[in-house]
Amino acid sequence: MKYNLKPDERATLELRGLYEKYGYKKYKISKFEEYSLYATNRDFLIGDKVLTFTDLDGRLLAMKPDVTLSVINNTRATREKSEKLYYIENVYRENRENHCFKEINQMGLEYMGKIDKYSVLEVITLAAKSLKTIDFDYLLEISHMHYTIDFLKELKLDEGMYMELLNSIRQKNVTGIEQVILKAGLDERHSDVLRKIPFLYGEMGKTIKKAKAMALNDSMLNDLDELQEYCSVLKSLGYAKNIQIDLSMVNDIDYYNGIVFRGYIRDLPGCVLAGGQYDKAMAIFGKDAGAVGFAIYLDELTKGKIPASQYDVDVLLIYHEDEELTNVIKSVRNLQKEGFSVRAETAEPPCLRYRYRYELKEGKFVDAAEMQTR
Repeated sequence: MKYNLKPDERATLELRGLYEKYGYKKYKISKFEEYSLYATNRDFLIGDKVLTFTDLDGRLLAMKPDVTLSVINNTRATREKSEKLYYIENVYRENRENHCFKEINQMGLEYMGKIDKYSVLEVITLAAKSLKTIDFDYLLEISHMHYTIDFLKELKLDEGMYMELLNSIRQKNVTGIEQVILKAGLDERHSDVLRKIPFLYGEMGKTIKKAKAMALNDSMLNDLDELQEYCSVLKSLGYAKNIQIDLSMVNDIDYYNGIVFRGYIRDLPGCVLAGGQYDKAMAIFGKDAGAVGFAIYLDELTKGKIPASQYDVDVLLIYHEDEELTNVIKSVRNLQKEGFSVRAETAEPPCLRYRYRYELKEGKFVDAAEMQTR
């Protein structure tokens, strides 16, 4: 189709069809939630600011800063009954550039219930397909966050030092890691692995091989075996050149577990897709089910060096006032069947940018071969 859609509009249209082919149903929720939902689970949110107001019945409500928490809160999924859903919603978060709240358009997908390896693989695959739908030049980074966590357990650090080290790994902060090594008095064997973890990223096969050589216990090896299984399938599906491993990627350990990932598009400034497993978040809400999903930040698709359309419409169709209405509507429909967007007018509108200009007389195009580019 040659419709003049913005990048986020085109993505939304195409991704709905993709998700529904895999059995995901559109999910619609209220713009509001009780503020307590977000106050209790602030660590799950991207920012710490929440837009609130008092309802007429005295309840303190919030404009949604996040969709996944609302989905978890309202789902009826269990290990016996899974739910597969997608959503297109606006969320309300602080714009850190001007410290004002911003309405952000977001699309996401959630698989909740009985989560096995196929479920995780399906969601990872759909994340890759989603990025490819947006742009062929994309990158999906995948991690098994337990690899790093299972290593850190060996160090037996106190809570403060543990979190300091975890944050330094996430940020690839070499100086911060060295400071913890000194404060904790770690031996050379553990220190050497710790210094290398932030740099465990790159091509799937090579990175997993390097990580296995560094593994210090069976748990770390088991984590890599699971990750390798997913990577082998993804490689067989033709995704190898667009997927990399980054084992320094560790999401909030109170909510997430297992596989996590994030996606990028060339020429766009930030992450456009993020997701992973969040069984722990389900458990916090008392849900006896697993979960895996991702969100796409549609607003990010309008940034960067994506060229705007050169034309307002593909075809300008000029018809005379005495032309049969049936001829006009049939001509418009026939052009649309060819994939063109069409604007029918009795005279050329000022400043309209079009690719082709056709004139209609007695149901036939006049000088149809003459296509004037404006």
